[in-house]
Amino acid sequence: MAYASVMLLLQNLEEILHADSYLISVNKDQIEYLHKEVSFLNMFVANSQEKGYDHHEVVKELEILIRNVAHTAADFIDSHLYISNMKHSFPERKVGWNQISLIAHQSYRPIIREIKSVKLKVMKMDEDNIFGGDALPTGNPSAQVLSPSSPNIEDKLVGIDGDINTLLHQLSGMSLSLQVIPILGMGGIGKTTLAARLYNDEYVIYHFYIRAWITVSQGLNVSLSYQLREMLLGILQSFTVITDEIFKSTNEEIGVKLYKTLKGMRYLIVLDNMWEKKAWDNLKRYLPDDKNGSRIILTSRLEDVATYISPGSLPHFMQFLGAAESWKLLESKLYPEEICPVELVEIGKLIAIRCQGLPLAIVVVAGLLNNMGRKLDSWRKIAEGVDSLVANDPEHCMDILALSYNYLPNRLKPCFLYMGAFPEHYEIPVSKLIWLWVAEGFIQPVTGKCLEEVANEYLEDLVSRNLVLIGKKTLSGRIKKCHIHDLLRDLCLREAAKENFQHVIKRDSSINIGKLINPRRISLHASLFTYYRSTTSVPLLRSFLCFDMKKIQQDFLLLNFMDRVDFKLLRVLDIMLVQSNHFPISIIELVHLRLLALAVNCELPGSISKLRNLQTLIIDHIWEAQNLPREIWKMSQLRHIHSKKGCYFPFPYGKGIKEKSQFVLKNIQTLSAVIGCSKEVFDHLPQLRKLEIFATESDIDVQLESKCLSNLISLNELETLKCSFLYRPRMHRLPNWNVFPPKLKKLNICRSYLPWKEMNTLGMLPNLEVLKLGYYAFDGYSWKPVDEGFLRLKVLVMVNSDPVDWDADSSHFPMLQRLILRECQRLTEIPQDIGEIQSLKMIELHDCSTFLVASATKLHVEQQMFGNYELGIQITGGDNHPMESF
Repeated sequence: MAYASVMLLLQNLEEILHADSYLISVNKDQIEYLHKEVSFLNMFVANSQEKGYDHHEVVKELEILIRNVAHTAADFIDSHLYISNMKHSFPERKVGWNQISLIAHQSYRPIIREIKSVKLKVMKMDEDNIFGGDALPTGNPSAQVLSPSSPNIEDKLVGIDGDINTLLHQLSGMSLSLQVIPILGMGGIGKTTLAARLYNDEYVIYHFYIRAWITVSQGLNVSLSYQLREMLLGILQSFTVITDEIFKSTNEEIGVKLYKTLKGMRYLIVLDNMWEKKAWDNLKRYLPDDKNGSRIILTSRLEDVATYISPGSLPHFMQFLGAAESWKLLESKLYPEEICPVELVEIGKLIAIRCQGLPLAIVVVAGLLNNMGRKLDSWRKIAEGVDSLVANDPEHCMDILALSYNYLPNRLKPCFLYMGAFPEHYEIPVSKLIWLWVAEGFIQPVTGKCLEEVANEYLEDLVSRNLVLIGKKTLSGRIKKCHIHDLLRDLCLREAAKENFQHVIKRDSSINIGKLINPRRISLHASLFTYYRSTTSVPLLRSFLCFDMKKIQQDFLLLNFMDRVDFKLLRVLDIMLVQSNHFPISIIELVHLRLLALAVNCELPGSISKLRNLQTLIIDHIWEAQNLPREIWKMSQLRHIHSKKGCYFPFPYGKGIKEKSQFVLKNIQTLSAVIGCSKEVFDHLPQLRKLEIFATESDIDVQLESKCLSNLISLNELETLKCSFLYRPRMHRLPNWNVFPPKLKKLNICRSYLPWKEMNTLGMLPNLEVLKLGYYAFDGYSWKPVDEGFLRLKVLVMVNSDPVDWDADSSHFPMLQRLILRECQRLTEIPQDIGEIQSLKMIELHDCSTFLVASATKLHVEQQMFGNYELGIQITGGDNHPMESF
C-alpha cells in the first residue's frame, strides 16, 4: 500500500536528517530535496482518500507506482544507513560490506528522478481535472433502491428471536420522540437480515403509516451530494411515484417535499449499510420529529457512526451464533423440507462450528455442500478446509468483508493487515501487538502522546469497526488480548499478498519462498527447517516472525540459520518460539532492528548494544533469570524490556565515572520483570510507566521495610506496578505513602505477608484505581480501613489474601466499581454496607467459602429490595479459574 510505504520512507529520511553526523556523510542536500518530494506524494495519498478518489482506477495505478518507487528509495536509503551504522559500530572490520558500500555512496539522483517522474504524473492528473465536479450518474437512480414492501432478504433465520423481541419493544416503546435504533456488527453477521425481519413484521406494518427501506450507496465516486439525492428519492419512492418533475428538482426541493410528506405521519425508515456521519448530517433535517413515535433503524459496521447518530442510546450489537444455532441454520439451508441424514449430522455440526458463528460463512458453505452432493467423504473434505473454501468464494463473501477494509482510514490499513501474521485462533497479546506496530513504523506521532498511546487508539478504532474482536480485558478495562475472525484473517492474507505487504508461510503452504519477489515481511508458521532448506536470499526483508508451535529445536539450527540468511535490513525479528543454548552472534549486525524477541539459555553479550535502534527487547531465559549486560545503558532507543523469567538490571555506571547523565534510558516505558533494583537504576529510568519487580530477601532493610519499594521514589511517571516477593519476607511495614510514585494507578502485590494495618498506607495513594492483593499479600485476623482512604479506587481484587474479619462501610471505598474475591476461604462475610456504594456495579466470587457466598447473595438480595438493580453478582466455584492481571 502506498501510504505505509511512503510513511516509512519519510521516517527513514527524517532519521538521516536528525541523526548523528556520520549518517549524513554525503548527499545531505539531495536527502533534503528527496524529503520534500516524498512529502508531496504523501500529501497526494492522504488527500486522495480524504476526497474519496482512492478507489478510482487512475489513482490506484498511481498509488502502485508510488508504492514501488517508495520501496526502491527505502531500500537504497536503508542500505546507506546499514553501511554507515556498520562502519561506526565495527570500525575494526575491513571487509564484508564492499557491495553495499558502493550502493551507499552512490548519488541519490536516480531515486530523485524516479520520484519526480511519478510526481509529474500526479500533477498532470490534477491539471487534467479528471474528477472535475461531482458528476452524477445519468438516469433515474430510484431503480437502485429496494422496494419498501419487502427487502430482498430470505426469511429463514435462527438465533435472533431475542434480538427481534428487544428491538420490537424499542420500535413500539413508550417514547414518542423520534428515535434512531442502531444495529451494529461485523460484515456478514446478519444486520441487514435482522432489520428486514423487523421491517416486514406484521405488527410493524400495522403500527407505522409509512415505511421506507434504503441501502445507502457507497461507491468509487459517490459524492455526498449524490448520496443525499439518492437517499431522498429512495425514501420518497416508498410511498409516491418519482415523476420527471421530482427527479429534475434540486436536493433542497426534494428534501422539502419529503419533509412535508412525512410531517404528521408515524414513519419507519431503515438506513441499511451506513458508513458516513456526514451522510446522516445531510439527511436528518428532512426527517420531522412530531413526537408521534417515529423510528429510524440504522445498520452499520462502525460504532463511532452509530454513537454519533444516536448519542443517547446504546447500539444493538449482533452476536455470533452458537454451535447449536449454527447447525440449525446450516441444516435449514441444506434440508429446508426434510431432516439431515443421520450419517451426516456429526460432520455437519463440525462444519457449522468451523464457520465460527458467522451467518454469511454458513450460507456460503451451504451452497458449496449443495453443489458437492450429500456424501460423507465430500463433507469431510469441506470440513478440512472451511476457511479457504469460503475465502475463495468469488461472488459474495470476501467482497462483503472487503468493504470494511476498503473504507478504513489509511493509518489503520497496515495495522489491520498485520493481524494476518498471527496463526488462526491465536489470542494476540495487545502489548506485544502494539510494540510490533511501533517497531514496524505504522504509528503516526501525535503531539502530547507517546506512540504506544496512539497505537492503543488505533486498536480501539479497529474494534469499534468490528474488525478486531476482544479476547480479554484488564482489570482497568483496557484490551489485554484480541483476535480476528478467520474470514477476516483470510482477507488480511489476500490483501497483504496482493500489496506485497506480508506473506505467511505454512508447512503445507503453496507459497514458494523462492518465487516471492522482494518480500517485505514473512510470518513463518512452520519450523525453521522449512525455511532453512530454502537457499533464497531475502535482502530486502523488514520483518521475520516465527510461530513454530513445537518450540523445540536443535541448537545448531538457529545458529546456522542466522548465519546463513541475509537479514541486513530487518526491523523486526521474533524467534521467541525457537529455543537455543547460544545467542546467535550474527544478530548484532542487524543494526536496523527495532524489536528482538528470542529465547536463549545464556547471557546476552555486551555487543548487543550495537543494536542502536532497538526499541523492544523480549527475552525468555529458558532455565532461570539472567544478568543483563552493563552495555544495555548504551541503548538509548529502548522503550520496552520484557524478561519472562526475570532479569538482574546492571548498575548504570562504575567507579570513577563523573559524567553520569549519559547513563539514562529516557525512552524506557516498560520493565518486566526485574529482580530487585537499586535506587540508582530507577533514577536513570525517568519515563518508566510499567514495572514488574521480583523482590528478594536482600531487599528488606534493617527497619524491616522493602528497599525495593522505597527505591521507587524517583519514578514520577510510573502508572502500573507489580511486586512479587520470591521468599517469605521478614517485612513488617511499607514505606510511607509519599515514597510511592505519584501517578501510580494500578498496584499488584503478592506474597509480602504484611499486617493488614499497612493497607492504610496504600489507601493514601492519591491516584490508585486498581488494587490486586495476590497470594498472602497481607496476613492477619482483621482489616479495618481508615477513613479518607482509597478515594479513587475502582477495582479491588483479593486472591487468597483475606482476613477473617473485614470491618468496612461505604465511605471507605467511595468510587469502587468492582469487588473480586478469589479463593478466599477465611473471610466469612462481605461488609453489608459495601452494597451502599453507589458506584459499585459488580461483585465476583470465585472458589470462595460457602459462608462468603451466602453473605454476597444476602447483600445482593437486600440491595434489590432497596431498588438497587444495577448491582450484579457473579459466583463460580469448583473449577480452576485463571488469575486476572493488569
